[in-house]
Amino acid sequence: MQYSYILHTPEKTLTSVCDVDVLHAAPCADYETEGFTCHVTSRDKGIYKIIEMTVSAKTDAAVYLSVKGEGEGEIYSFAGLPRDERLYRQSPHNPDRYHFKMERSAVPMVAVVKDGEADFFISDNPSYFDNATTQHILPAEHTFYLSSGDKGGQPNNPESDPFAPIFHKIGGEKTHTFRFITFRTKADNLKNIRKEAFRAIEKVWGNGEDSLYRSISFASNYMHLRKNEKGISDKWVVAGIEYANTQYFRDSFYQTMIFDDETQAQCFLALNGKQISIEAENPMIYLIWTYRIFKSGKPIYRDKADMAFREVIRCMDKKPDGGMYPNCRVEEHGAFRNWFDICCYALDDVDAYTQGVCICALEAAKRLGYDIGDRKERALARYHSLFNGEFIPLSEQKQYLAVDISVGEVLYYMLFDELFIDNEQFEKTYRKIVDGPSRTKYGIKIVSATDGSYLPLEAYGLDGYVHPGFNTIDVGRYANGGSYHIYEMLFHIAAYLHGIPDAEDNLINRLMIDLDYDGATHEYMHTIRGTGVKANQGWNAAIHAIWAEIMRRGRATSRFFDAADAKLESF
Repeated sequence: MQYSYILHTPEKTLTSVCDVDVLHAAPCADYETEGFTCHVTSRDKGIYKIIEMTVSAKTDAAVYLSVKGEGEGEIYSFAGLPRDERLYRQSPHNPDRYHFKMERSAVPMVAVVKDGEADFFISDNPSYFDNATTQHILPAEHTFYLSSGDKGGQPNNPESDPFAPIFHKIGGEKTHTFRFITFRTKADNLKNIRKEAFRAIEKVWGNGEDSLYRSISFASNYMHLRKNEKGISDKWVVAGIEYANTQYFRDSFYQTMIFDDETQAQCFLALNGKQISIEAENPMIYLIWTYRIFKSGKPIYRDKADMAFREVIRCMDKKPDGGMYPNCRVEEHGAFRNWFDICCYALDDVDAYTQGVCICALEAAKRLGYDIGDRKERALARYHSLFNGEFIPLSEQKQYLAVDISVGEVLYYMLFDELFIDNEQFEKTYRKIVDGPSRTKYGIKIVSATDGSYLPLEAYGLDGYVHPGFNTIDVGRYANGGSYHIYEMLFHIAAYLHGIPDAEDNLINRLMIDLDYDGATHEYMHTIRGTGVKANQGWNAAIHAIWAEIMRRGRATSRFFDAADAKLESF
């Protein structure tokens, strides 16, 4: 395949240099094209070549840059092998829109496969290019463009949202730079292509570690970074390619565990608009994240922490029993009380997940200098009171089996190196869930009946009301008995910390369910159909970060990571 450096203006497409050997490019070269100067540098990092194209002009102009390929070979995007013309994007450029129609690809890359080998071209993350990275693939013409801009439109997708062209302004001292990596390796199918892309991103833009599991955890989130189009920070991180260019409170808290302190600090800053969210567990998560940032030595925002602390205390003091009673988005029906959004709780109910997160938030607040009085002791007692003799339930009034009951404890361990759930209570809960039909071959149901069976829809409701969202959810999918990767993995990690012998095996086996499906981790697995939904869901990266910390403290070996890497290498 022949490769070229391309310069696009609103009026025309210009070739800076044709038939360039990008895999063996010279360290530095300048190309003049119709009043534009394209300065190209390249440097090696192992087998990877990092290429930067910087365009300048003496007069004002609007441009974007591409590397173009044309010739023999199958042209893959990260999303797969298109059979007709496709223009893939990483951002819909609308941070206020939740639902959108766009040809999307989680990683801005192209791979050209021929004779069992692939030439890879992977852009740096979209935040550097005004969220305008695109991959234009034209199979009939045996051509692709990996670009730092956008010509607009959406070929072969009449249902698409409208997309206007995006060019970068240059002129005088103002330039535009596009950066990508290229390399050649053995790969001839989508699993292998994704694996090698993740490996490359970790090697070039991550810590440079050899672990493929670390690679998929870091790389997927690195490519979820976006320019913050609301201007509160330079960058923020989206939960996944299925979401608009918006950072979500809960997801980003977990996602940023895999980033360096500076990137995490940028994403933390992105939360600090005029008012932080006081809905659900958000004020508790804010206090926990504030303390995490404080420990890293980065700036915290005391006024926002004050606001979060006041709301946590207000919600806890709604009743004097030590319970946490968070703000619901729809108080009439008790929906959106916590991460389990469309599950409805009575306003005087106490759920184990929220109560555990509250305990962690109170200790974080105390160490940040706030006066919590005896609230932590009362919150602990209230948590332990939920145990019904057999297991810790979803909530006091919803006596169902749930795997999210130990999230707050794992976060507590990460920050304070201690556990707070009674060993016997936890072990009985774990055995009740893991040893029965709550566990399927596609993972443990997020919630199940006391006998492990799927719940009827009314169990998720309140006083005869069931959130309309459940009407479209078949059994085994999403909140209706699906298996959420992050919550089940945190459940097994808590079990490991409690000394339960089979916990590490269960942790490994749950990861394999995702990896066997398509080589990625997912928001959840459908526990009847066995399908994985939302590959590369960003918050799953927290599992790697947490286990790495457990290893650093000498509480675990590398066995879990070794098993993950062996599976990924086998593809």
